[in-house]
Amino acid sequence: MSDELIVFTHNDLDALGCMLNLEFKFPNIKKKYFHTNYANIVDLTDQIIEHQKANGNTHIVMPDVSFSDNKESLRRIYEAFPHCTHIDHHLYADGFWDEFPNMKVVWDKTKCATKLCNEYLGNTGKNQNLDKLTYLIDVYDLWQDKNTHFDTAQDLNEYFWKVDIAWFKDEVVRGNYALPRNYMDVVNKTHIEYMKTMESYEKRNLIHRAGNTTVCFVNDWFNQIMIKEMRQGKNFVIGVNSYGIIKVRINQDAPVTPQQLNKLRLELTGTENIGHMHAFTYKVKGQVDFNAIMTEVKKVTEAIARTCNENNKERN
Repeated sequence: MSDELIVFTHNDLDALGCMLNLEFKFPNIKKKYFHTNYANIVDLTDQIIEHQKANGNTHIVMPDVSFSDNKESLRRIYEAFPHCTHIDHHLYADGFWDEFPNMKVVWDKTKCATKLCNEYLGNTGKNQNLDKLTYLIDVYDLWQDKNTHFDTAQDLNEYFWKVDIAWFKDEVVRGNYALPRNYMDVVNKTHIEYMKTMESYEKRNLIHRAGNTTVCFVNDWFNQIMIKEMRQGKNFVIGVNSYGIIKVRINQDAPVTPQQLNKLRLELTGTENIGHMHAFTYKVKGQVDFNAIMTEVKKVTEAIARTCNENNKERN
């Protein structure tokens, strides 16, 4: 591999981990990164193909990008590049990759994409700092809330959202894959900011609790709210922001079956193959305003009651 490597990835902490593992494996290969938030995946596919046509790139790696409901974008990329590698851990329908026989697919829903990259690229055990980061990202991304390092992984994620992803990547690489020097200072300030904001949320009644479900109308700090609520026994935590993004998170200790969780994703999004078993995100359709958001919240809570009611739980 001698030409510029195209990397098409997500825009979150797991994507950063994939980037770090690619940088460690191929330090002398020039890379062009594209980051998707899923709302722009079609536009980014256009940009990638235009870049490939202009520069003749032969290789593309796609870690931590779910194409489960964007198969046409994957098809276009596959047709444009002689060599495609897809490394992912999101849910897919059986046989999803059958029409891409020449694509290298590395898929395992039990590991985050960072860990899949670390193992597939043969990086494991070669740099202690990179291994530690890979481990923490896996703890965070797979929501291993019983892990003793879970809170540390949460801090890492919060730091990630405070800085630029390209800067973060470059700083870690320059520091032999150790965290940037300002890491603890930023984390400590973040804890103080969170506590102040939470007090405001509670006073403004932006967090609503009913039975085993919590709904929070917030643009920030959703993860911290979710962790606190689930540790206090809530089975379902729903995050709703002002942009119409709905985050549905289910406690891994909740008394629900995979069949129920599949039904819930299908009813709310139209497909079972989205996100992860206990966590998925989607956007309100059409115009986003107060009425649309409240209608969607009612839909979510009613769907939970209907599909995940313990008394009607389906048995294997």
